[in-house]
Amino acid sequence: MYNYFINKLYICIVIYKNQVMKRIILVLMMPLMVLGQSNFNLDLIGSYEWSTTEGSDIWGWVDPLTGSEYALVGLNDGFSCVNVSNPSNPIEEFYIPDVNSTWRDIKTWGNYAYITTDDSPAGPPAGLLIVDLSDMSGSTFSHQTTFNNPINGDLVKFNAAHNLYIDENGICYIFGASSNTGSNPSDGAIFLDVDANPTNPVYLGEWDDEYIHDGMVRGDTMYAGCINAGELFVVDVSDKNNPTTIGTHPTPNAFTHNAWVTDDGNFVFTTDEKSDAYLAAYDITDINNIQEVDRIQSNPGSGTIPHNVHVDGNFLITSYYRDGTTVHDITHPNNMIQVAFYDSYYDSGDGFDGCWGTYPFLPSGLIISSEINSSANQSAKLMIYERGFAQACYLEGNITDATNGNNLSGASIEILNTPINNNSTSNLLGYYGSGTANPAIYDVVFSKPGYLTDTLQTTLLSGQVVILNAILYIDDNVPMLGCTNPSASNYNPNANTSLEFGGELDNTFGSGGFFNGNQHLIFDAYEDLLIKSAIFYADNPTTVTFELRNSAGIVIDDTTHSLISGQQQLILNFDTPIGNDFQLGISSGNSDLYRNDDNAVYPYNIGSIMSITNTSAGSPGYYYFYYNIEVEVPCESITTTINEFNSNKKLTKIIDVLGRDLGAAAKTPLFYIYDDGTVEKRIIIE
Repeated sequence: MYNYFINKLYICIVIYKNQVMKRIILVLMMPLMVLGQSNFNLDLIGSYEWSTTEGSDIWGWVDPLTGSEYALVGLNDGFSCVNVSNPSNPIEEFYIPDVNSTWRDIKTWGNYAYITTDDSPAGPPAGLLIVDLSDMSGSTFSHQTTFNNPINGDLVKFNAAHNLYIDENGICYIFGASSNTGSNPSDGAIFLDVDANPTNPVYLGEWDDEYIHDGMVRGDTMYAGCINAGELFVVDVSDKNNPTTIGTHPTPNAFTHNAWVTDDGNFVFTTDEKSDAYLAAYDITDINNIQEVDRIQSNPGSGTIPHNVHVDGNFLITSYYRDGTTVHDITHPNNMIQVAFYDSYYDSGDGFDGCWGTYPFLPSGLIISSEINSSANQSAKLMIYERGFAQACYLEGNITDATNGNNLSGASIEILNTPINNNSTSNLLGYYGSGTANPAIYDVVFSKPGYLTDTLQTTLLSGQVVILNAILYIDDNVPMLGCTNPSASNYNPNANTSLEFGGELDNTFGSGGFFNGNQHLIFDAYEDLLIKSAIFYADNPTTVTFELRNSAGIVIDDTTHSLISGQQQLILNFDTPIGNDFQLGISSGNSDLYRNDDNAVYPYNIGSIMSITNTSAGSPGYYYFYYNIEVEVPCESITTTINEFNSNKKLTKIIDVLGRDLGAAAKTPLFYIYDDGTVEKRIIIE
């Protein structure tokens, strides 16, 4: 992982990372360790290293008598308390060894720290470690594994838990509990009262509908990251004996790690612990109709994994494993803007290295982060940051077609010369939201395939929303469907030459696993086309069987094809009528490959029955199909390909017909907008 050089001069490759790309720089250097870091609006002013262990989560505490600030750091082999009152010279006050665990999480109530581990030891203790922080010798602590239930006199036991949270009323919520002592604790949330008795908490109740990975509570409402369900759960916990789920919503990458609510209680933010996953924002003012309003990636395409997110006023402070600590302005939750970062790990990608957690609530304004293995010894490290960021500069507007005034969806908006990529894409209503961190005069580029790119200049100011609308003109030099002669008699520059993704499944798979729904593409090209071939793509299943039949109905190919490559091609070769719309798809019932125009003549009749087998465990009863249609245009006998499924393109948003970001909602027409400007329409049937 690291390279050490002794007694020689070497030519070395140093990897330098920013939010846009990796740069490889050749450097002549003397013996030292290779370690690249980059930052923006966040300055490292102190650190503390543990050379023989790795780190986990972090929390903060302030001594009410002295005002001294402390970092409470989870380590694989114990718990550490570090005084950060002088951030340039942090001092470890004490260290408590404990059972070895990759996961160690900390919260505080009064003068006490409460610590969980998610590895059950071979024998006691473990459970809930309770540390008296008023004793800076670190000698006053206890382990609690058994809790009294005053309702029925039972004992509730756990000796491992994934996480915990303590609300403003002194109620401790234990998440993802487990035990190796024969007991069966709730792995949702166990409610303990630590206010009444800080060293011997009393059991109050539990919620056990789903496994909770992490969560937080405000007032009488719990916001739970139910990672296995892939959803945010909102639970009324006013009655600890009878908590009730009052709202749920899927998160963008279906691996909901944690959640945090805004101070006014109107919005919730989540992370998914997946490569290239999103931070997502939800409007919860109507808890019966939770709406996703925005999602953002800190470093798109890098593969990095977000971990824990915290709301600090108008800012979102997030730990990314291999991308360090990031800051987003959430003043307008429907337009999140990244304003700062400190990349503490030398590499990128989807590994579980680097930054574990961050804590932004110290009165001094310091942000403290815990590193798993970002030190010179590949071991735990505390990072102490000073804020250099302010409110973002917001940019919004609409993009329209100059010819007809229609809204343009899928247009790209890029603010040039910014250190952080906050590029965006217009939705179905032509609206876009963007912005940048620092005030200045910027050039903004508006582009969309088939249109002339336009660059407008604007002045962006901190804390202000600037409206910048754009009108794009059709580029007459861009061939439509491969036609390079715009003067040809059948050339129509206003034609909708893109493919509309049908995705309108009438039902799910019928008996025998056969596809019985309608799935079609709509052409509105007003061209005389020769359909040469079709490639079908499917999500989720591991194999697909295509049975190709001739005009007599005899199966001529029943090969089972692996979907590792994700495609199977059918050779079609049929003409389309001039000037008519038509559909190409798979019909309901007998699953014939069909065209819907009258008196269609096929060179030969091909039917297709698609049998889906070996589906992944737990997959819902629906699948998406994509099409890659190769067409030939008689304009100059040029062959081209319209590709509506590009394995390299990245999904940027999922919106409904009103432009609302709903996530992957079922039984609702949704539009999937990609970074290459393409839009797919889908309906998920459950």
